[in-house]
Amino acid sequence: YRRFLILDIFVARQPIFNRLQKLFAYELLFRDSYDNNYRCANGDQATIDVICNSFFAIGIDALTGGKRAFINFTENLLLQESPLLLSKKSVVVEILETVEPTPEVIAVCKKLKQAGYLIALDDFVFHPRFAPLLDVADIIKVDFLITTGLDRRKLMLRVKNRNIYFLAEKVETREDFEEAL
Repeated sequence: YRRFLILDIFVARQPIFNRLQKLFAYELLFRDSYDNNYRCANGDQATIDVICNSFFAIGIDALTGGKRAFINFTENLLLQESPLLLSKKSVVVEILETVEPTPEVIAVCKKLKQAGYLIALDDFVFHPRFAPLLDVADIIKVDFLITTGLDRRKLMLRVKNRNIYFLAEKVETREDFEEAL
């Protein structure tokens, strides 16, 4: 007879829609149980688990239906150039708001951009020290729960002459959706 080990594998998949409410991508998030929350103190391990579960255990195409997957990367994983192990057609490299834009981080981001990866800035709130990230960003994610309409307008004016898309997150009501448009 044969013995099989059955493992529970968890990944949260949050859909991301475009202005026309068509599916654009998914954000993949770490989960370690049927509870829908994040309980991992180690950001590196959370990202590694998301990648292993999504790409190897489940299969990225089965999980995303061929759409891109936004995956959070810590400073440490960026400096290790971990995103380069993944397909640029499958992944959007999401830089967490806790990542300091050191010259080393900016150099890795430029390398990723030159290699054809899309780069998103998570929960972005402008501060002058983050200005170098704007040179490599394709997408700025704006959290509707922690920013005001005035904050969002100021940010858009600050980066208006760049080829950067804005992604509104934590849009919970129709009113928020209309404001985001």
